[in-house]
Amino acid sequence: MTRSTKHLDETRSIIDIEFLLVNVRGFFRDLVLYTIAKLGKAYGYAIRRFISQNMRIYVPSSGILYPTLHELEKEGLLKSSTEGKRRVYMLTEKGCEYLSIRIESIEKMIRKISRTIELMEYVGFKELFETLKKLWELEVEPPKPVLDAIKVKIMEINAILSELLRSPPTSTNISNPATSTP
Repeated sequence: MTRSTKHLDETRSIIDIEFLLVNVRGFFRDLVLYTIAKLGKAYGYAIRRFISQNMRIYVPSSGILYPTLHELEKEGLLKSSTEGKRRVYMLTEKGCEYLSIRIESIEKMIRKISRTIELMEYVGFKELFETLKKLWELEVEPPKPVLDAIKVKIMEINAILSELLRSPPTSTNISNPATSTP
């Protein structure tokens, strides 16, 4: 195994690409169908806005949304018509049947994602990502001592969260830190 192949394998194990491709893409398709069901009928911009408002940190790009809409239409889960200059999408009977089978799992996933977003916002991930984005845009390379300090903090956070996995609190004593007062 070459050094670059080994690094690629390590990266794949850190970021489970297959999980993301299979589960996130599949969920996005379901989310689009769910959104159209909630809106009754909708054009692309309304679908993007609904998803953005409900997911808060994610706005699907046109390059993701429209190919997904076309794919769902080809599969017979959606139909579209033109109203003025806009293409409006609606669920077909097949789409309604598909959604009725998957609705509980879709709503469960939406709740899990919403809860995760709340927790990420509460602990400052939004600010962290904004800082990382600025560093990337400015092409700032943090010095090794800074990276080492960050690594130590991440290991501490991971230890705290790993302890929750060993002895998870019961749902009755979990409070929502995003809405509770100190």
